[in-house]
Amino acid sequence: MPRQNIFELLASKYNVVKEMNKISQLFNGIQIRYVNYWTNQLEPLYSIERTFEINCFPTWKQRGPYISCEEMQEDLKLPKQYSENKEEMLKGLEYYINILNLLKIKFNIPQNSNFSCPPAYTMLLKNIDILLEHINYEKLEFPEEEKVILVPTNPAATAVAEISSKDTAFAILKYHHASLKGNLEEKKKLLLSIANEYEPLLAKPIAGFKEYFDKATGLLNNLNLRHNNKTGKHKIDAIANMPPEELENWYDDLYQLLLFCVLIKDNTARKEKAAKLLKTIKTVKQ
Repeated sequence: MPRQNIFELLASKYNVVKEMNKISQLFNGIQIRYVNYWTNQLEPLYSIERTFEINCFPTWKQRGPYISCEEMQEDLKLPKQYSENKEEMLKGLEYYINILNLLKIKFNIPQNSNFSCPPAYTMLLKNIDILLEHINYEKLEFPEEEKVILVPTNPAATAVAEISSKDTAFAILKYHHASLKGNLEEKKKLLLSIANEYEPLLAKPIAGFKEYFDKATGLLNNLNLRHNNKTGKHKIDAIANMPPEELENWYDDLYQLLLFCVLIKDNTARKEKAAKLLKTIKTVKQ
């Protein structure tokens, strides 16, 4: 077996729980000072949370009825010490990221020279990105709403989102957010949003892939999405009697099928472009 260099050895020691607790310690331990260069006055040192409370919290669009970060943390039930509970880690990360994100947007922290931040602040931001990469999650930002949510990294979803309208792209990326598990109504709304944009595509299947397009359309018409399949003239007994967990699994399968159909279309166009190029050049065969 070839020898591992020190960087390979260190990378192999990465522990998600340990790193989450390091992030928590950094977030809660870092102190920031506002420096007023006009008066040479030094403000007291404040934690990241307190800096956020003073400068951002009162006007934050996502504040709701809360009057302090402490009150928000209590309702989120964020632990003092993180364990292998993934849901707790994701809640903690979303909480930290939203605070850090708004400090960046409103005051360009840590780049703003009026706020004296220790080097650990930059390490905190980098460590969060490293952890997200390890747990296979990514940030989904809603600038107008002043919020960030975390969603599983999905290459297919990202590829389709990049060629979709803004609203549909958000629906695609939001679909697998952890908070949506069990929320059939929200998943239903997102699926319909995706399907509405790609209705013309589903109506004109790509040659050789017609069955996939037909199945996607069939599921849209018969899973209590486009029509009320639980009561009335479109009632389907199998759907009306289906347990919510099973119906949700079918929604998730339909989501993947819709992504696949869009990617087929996109790659068919790419294949045709490649064919035209290959006709005009002298190709090299392996």
